Amino acid sequence: MKLKNYLPVLIILFFFSTGIVKSQCPPGYNQIKLELLSDDYPQETVWSFYDDAGNLLKTGAPLSQATLYLDSVCVPNGSCTLIELTDAAGDGICCGYGLGYYKIYVDGVLADSGGTYGSRDRRYVNCAPGSLCDNALPSYEDSLYYPTGMSTWYSFVPDTTGSYQISTCFPSNTCNTRIWVYDHCLNLQWDSLIYGTAYFNDSACGQQAYLAAGMMAGQTYYIRIGGDSSCLDSTITWQLSFGGQVVGCTDPTACNYDPLATIDNGTCLAPGDPACNHGPDLVVNQNILQNSLSISYVNGNDVCLIGEGCLAGYGQREVVNFSTHIRNDGDQDYYIGVPQANNPQFVLDQCHGHWHYAGYAQYELYDSLQNKMQVGFKNGFCVLDLGCFTGTAKYGCGNMGISAGCYDEYWSGLSCQWIDVTSVPAGRYSLVVKVNWDHSPDKLGRVEQSYDNNTGIVCFNLSRALGVTSVTLLPTCNPIIDCAGDTFGLAVNDCLGNCNGSRIRGDLDVDADLDSVDVLQYMNDIVAGTASTLCSDLSGDGLLTVTDAARANGCVRDSAGTHSHGAGTQITHPHCEFPYNLINITDTVHLGIDAVNTTLQYVDLKILNPDCSLLGIDFTMSGIIIDSVKVLQVSYTPLITFNAVSGRVAVLAADENSYGKQQVPIALLRIYYGSLTSNTICVQSIQSALNSDYEETLKSIFDGCVTVTGVGHVYNSTMITAQPNPTSGIITLKTEILNAQQAEIEIYDAMGKLMLNSTEQLNNGNGTVLDLSKFRNGVYLLQIRTKEMTVTQRVVLSR
Repeated sequence: MKLKNYLPVLIILFFFSTGIVKSQCPPGYNQIKLELLSDDYPQETVWSFYDDAGNLLKTGAPLSQATLYLDSVCVPNGSCTLIELTDAAGDGICCGYGLGYYKIYVDGVLADSGGTYGSRDRRYVNCAPGSLCDNALPSYEDSLYYPTGMSTWYSFVPDTTGSYQISTCFPSNTCNTRIWVYDHCLNLQWDSLIYGTAYFNDSACGQQAYLAAGMMAGQTYYIRIGGDSSCLDSTITWQLSFGGQVVGCTDPTACNYDPLATIDNGTCLAPGDPACNHGPDLVVNQNILQNSLSISYVNGNDVCLIGEGCLAGYGQREVVNFSTHIRNDGDQDYYIGVPQANNPQFVLDQCHGHWHYAGYAQYELYDSLQNKMQVGFKNGFCVLDLGCFTGTAKYGCGNMGISAGCYDEYWSGLSCQWIDVTSVPAGRYSLVVKVNWDHSPDKLGRVEQSYDNNTGIVCFNLSRALGVTSVTLLPTCNPIIDCAGDTFGLAVNDCLGNCNGSRIRGDLDVDADLDSVDVLQYMNDIVAGTASTLCSDLSGDGLLTVTDAARANGCVRDSAGTHSHGAGTQITHPHCEFPYNLINITDTVHLGIDAVNTTLQYVDLKILNPDCSLLGIDFTMSGIIIDSVKVLQVSYTPLITFNAVSGRVAVLAADENSYGKQQVPIALLRIYYGSLTSNTICVQSIQSALNSDYEETLKSIFDGCVTVTGVGHVYNSTMITAQPNPTSGIITLKTEILNAQQAEIEIYDAMGKLMLNSTEQLNNGNGTVLDLSKFRNGVYLLQIRTKEMTVTQRVVLSR
């Protein structure tokens, strides 16, 4: 359930940069202004302005809910500008959590508006012809064109399927030019480098660019000509020409069939022909890998990088960058095909809207004892002919492959071209890069000539001396030996330690599969206090919690194709890779006691989850023998197990119908008890909590204990509150129901030492003020006794 904030909308004009947003810009410039009304969760929203080359001009974020913000940039007249809005929760700014909106003005004239979107909304304004693929200029074969600037768009529709050559290799060009080719425009996301391209080149002839692209007759292609900042005021000469139709075997039944060939050259070979014993041969370039290592820092709050598995956590991340250069030394193409849903080798990344080739490149990190670290990543958003040493380039992101005699390369500067080492201790490590890591035949069934050269390795020393992280290349590097004794082999130990064994992690009932029965078994084992084992520990923390049950559930639903996906969840999420865990430091789930009724013998627990939807939670109660647990919100239908004696309760939305985020505490669970074991009932601990993206959140207990006085005692958490909490020293006791009653107040430190004892009269006006400023920082227990009840709360003192 999503709770709407019904407080009156507060409208505040918030001005950025040098003060008041100017009503106009200097002569020769247009003002691009954003007007944005934030929703109830302003911390999730970020806006950014980009120029026509994809360079960031300015960024901002709202600070308060339901507040009006104005921001603007000045750009040269007619410069195309991108305004991008992102939402960390994937639910936009309208209309589930408030009635946010945005409007974009160019020199005071409304140009665009919106507010209903998911994780990302991109709007282009002030765009002259040729400044965007939506208004690309037409281009034709053999004509010369002379655009000026860092980015000009052209459209081209070939009348013949074949190879087309695009070049800026002219003596008149003096700036650093680049060529980008895209095979679509709708929902296209692009940047100043390779992102979103079907073909790309930056320096095939000195500073100039050249590429050969395989194009299909009748399809529209979008060609972007430009370069880096050196081309800002430069005129660029470029030309497109037809390189000829692809000649080869056109018989699909032949072993040397060329899927792009349109002219048969009579070379087709029937299956079984001795000459068919050929094939592709993918090779990782060891020298480029070794010479490309560097350390950089990445913002780990990008939900797309998290969802794609590029990063192992949130916040600022330390990564080791490297380049992956893969060439085809074979005598046949390695053909992958068109990315689409019915090709099992591809998975869709919904955040960026593009396909990933699942089996292309795998990056693994091993320690000095050859133990694999939990920071690996699979890359493969595009496989193409980036260049050739003997062959002819013809494959791109729209029809993937590597031609015989050609190569592909992921540069070290590209997004996700790294290993996240933030949590990796200093020491010696081996970085292993594998291509076609699962030894799959290509789309045409061709098997590589050799897999011995599919792996590259580089060893380095990771240092954190004096707080500075660095990597140093090591001169010697031993190969990784698998459990069967094979160099860079695929054999692995199962969870029982058997090499290539059949025991599956998470298969608790040992029936050779991971299914919903195992998920239920996890839930029962958690509350039973069953010890974690290598076969049951799916999160890698050595404990058995609802996180492990969620990991199993995510894999079951992923395998069955039944993921509903919470806000921000990406299909590329590694649901079936174990052990795996990720803690989202931006999300916190709070759990506390909302009400106690000793006559009807129940305890109501309230949840405050302002940052995320709740997938599951695992906690322990004390002071009661549990009879049953009931959900109080009909929109949440989780699987619940509990242990009556230990008080352990596990809750998991196995149907992925998560409990919507709430800005105020809402009673979610009712626990009926048969008897009391103490006169103080507490939420003793929270073992784990998970958001809708299957990530662990931070967790907090508030209003955690209530002392009851016998049958007929009724407690509600709103009767007495202590604010603020945490506090820097002063807290105020507020009450609406117990006004004017005398209360005995005691404060104990974490060791149980009585720190304060006083008698106060409760006041529902200004409240009753307590001064803790002389206490040390820490956690304290506040106990308030009246003739009707005793309330116990934890208070955090922090300055």
